[in-house]
Amino acid sequence: IAFFTLPAVVLWWRAWSVGAASTVRCACLDPAQQVWFIAWPAYALKHLMSPFSSMWLWPPHGVDLLSNASTPMVGTVLSPVTWWFGPLAATTLALTLAPGLSAWGCWVACRRLVTWLPACWVAGLVFGYSPFVVQSVAQGHLSTGLLVFPPLVLVVLHEILVRQRASVWWCGISLSALLLGQFLVSAEVLAITVVLAVIGIVVTAALNPHRVAGQLPFALRAFGITGLVSLVLLAGPVWYMLNGPERIKGPVWSGLHNFFVAQMFSLWDPGRYRSPLWSTALQGPPLQFAGFGFLTVLAVSVVVAWRRRGMWGIAIVALVATVFSWGGILWLSPHHPIISNWLPWSWFTNLPVLDNISAVHFSAMADLAAALIIGIGLDTLRWSNPGRWLPAVGRIAVLGGATALVMLPMWLTYEAPLAVDTVELPPWYATAAHQVPEGSVVASYPFPASASLVSQPMLWQAVDGMHFRLAGGYIKVPGPGVGVIGEGPPDSATRTLDDLTLGSSPTAQHFSLTATKLENLRTALRTWSSAYIVVTDTGVAPTEAAAV
Repeated sequence: IAFFTLPAVVLWWRAWSVGAASTVRCACLDPAQQVWFIAWPAYALKHLMSPFSSMWLWPPHGVDLLSNASTPMVGTVLSPVTWWFGPLAATTLALTLAPGLSAWGCWVACRRLVTWLPACWVAGLVFGYSPFVVQSVAQGHLSTGLLVFPPLVLVVLHEILVRQRASVWWCGISLSALLLGQFLVSAEVLAITVVLAVIGIVVTAALNPHRVAGQLPFALRAFGITGLVSLVLLAGPVWYMLNGPERIKGPVWSGLHNFFVAQMFSLWDPGRYRSPLWSTALQGPPLQFAGFGFLTVLAVSVVVAWRRRGMWGIAIVALVATVFSWGGILWLSPHHPIISNWLPWSWFTNLPVLDNISAVHFSAMADLAAALIIGIGLDTLRWSNPGRWLPAVGRIAVLGGATALVMLPMWLTYEAPLAVDTVELPPWYATAAHQVPEGSVVASYPFPASASLVSQPMLWQAVDGMHFRLAGGYIKVPGPGVGVIGEGPPDSATRTLDDLTLGSSPTAQHFSLTATKLENLRTALRTWSSAYIVVTDTGVAPTEAAAV
């Protein structure tokens, strides 16, 4: 794990060298939100509150954190770091460990499939530092950047379906624990893992029909234990996510299957996202980028290891995951999208739970499968006539060449080290906020909300130790009907505050505050039990906000 984390230390070097306790990737949007997600479980544990919900945003009803990408397990595990060093340091630590742990998980899975250890190291680096993982942590998305559980699930499935040397109880309980861990990191990634695991199991059975009868009893007992233990462990959290008081009805994102999708051409083309190494621009490749070197080594690995049936199943899963990642649009080029209902994932986008999966996130599992295929290919090449046409020096050359071909095209597109911002609290939050009665509600300008695209007040709240509650929040909360709350209807308090924050309606020359808007705003402040109204000069219209 230490070895696999070293590149991530380089990636986050600016944060560690300047001070992890005072920097964040960006004091904005999702990176700032991720700091809040890390801070809340530590505060909740200290005050005997639930890590799955919070009344510290959007009072009086609060928020359902399981309906958001809140990664409660990460915040809980790192609570001691948050208590001692603050949420910024804990967040930087989590984002640094995520690629290393993901790489280590792939390394463990690859060891089950190959015998040549260097091939496992390559596979781990390929997966842990794929564009999907690196770009996820760079954007403050721990829920998709921490992918240690899916490869470990593969290890247990391999034990259940193939090896069958451990006891059924070990297999069932281990698989249940991994499913619980993944749920508490990302329910979306868990759903993707389960979908592809079912496909992989069916493919494995079809490729090995002669072994099904003999291995089916063991597998059924293990899966039965998994089902019973998972029911005990997951019933409560899953119920709360789907039926809790502040659950979101229907899809979180409308038109999700046509919005968060992978583009076919981005497999080999980083496009406008390409940036030189060591740049400080907030750039990087698309999540699904692989590069011609990666695709070439992958194709050679498939050909070299074609006789290994284990590779067949993994290759089919990789292909299915890639096609699923396209959602309902086949992007042949940047200017030629083909929208079609015949693309497979389009058939599932209206099903409950699955309607909240971003299709592009299937590319994470495609990366995992591809990394394992490359590991299998290198292992097969290692044992092909060893010592005759591929002596030790030749094997080292092949390993080094394959590693360079796979990784350099990807790594050269990264921003490394990542740029970070130093967090500076506005004066009131740095001083007076610590003196207010704990749990007081602060109505802040700029107004934090998904529609206003502002999360800074949540960052200030987290750095202040969650001492106060916050009216609003850059987080998904249920709207009046299906979906999430947006700007709100015209003249509503949320619309007025969003407009003030965005600067889309009020300007120094044109701003109208009607009696209806004013009364709705007063009503909202009373509903939120606002005890303090704080206007900072960080927004686009602070003078108008102060006047309001």
